[in-house]
Amino acid sequence: MEFLIRKFKPSDLSAVRNLIHGTIDACYSDAYPIEAVEFFLDYHNDHNILKGAKDGLAIVLEKNGRLIGTATLIDDHIMRVFVEPHFQKIGLGKLLMQKLEQKARSAGLGIVKLDASLPAKRFYDSLGYTTVEESFVEVQNGQKLRYFKMQKSILND
Repeated sequence: MEFLIRKFKPSDLSAVRNLIHGTIDACYSDAYPIEAVEFFLDYHNDHNILKGAKDGLAIVLEKNGRLIGTATLIDDHIMRVFVEPHFQKIGLGKLLMQKLEQKARSAGLGIVKLDASLPAKRFYDSLGYTTVEESFVEVQNGQKLRYFKMQKSILND
């Protein structure tokens, strides 16, 4: 399989939003109450996707011209890492993370940080990220969205 990682373009917005929302719908429903899923969907809106691309580096992963993954780096913070469910568990998320870690290292950073959802925590653990703090956001109806603040030293990678 041939995959291409490239910089996000504004014309990718619709495909990236659909990728993110589809992945949230498929992967978060078993781990979170509906109010938390709705919070995630609302948070990953067009404005925030474009803002992330403007404020940092947003990349996309393509297969045969179709977007199947995305990730963003803003300063020392990695965010919005999503791979279409059908393409998960074959190393593509790791490729996206390596690309952003490499960019952070070339910018002189020694540590990168991220917020991991419940479904993604094991993935980040496998890449050498350590949990700094477990946290939560209160969402509608008194429900909570649990997540983990994580970080990784990238000095010797």
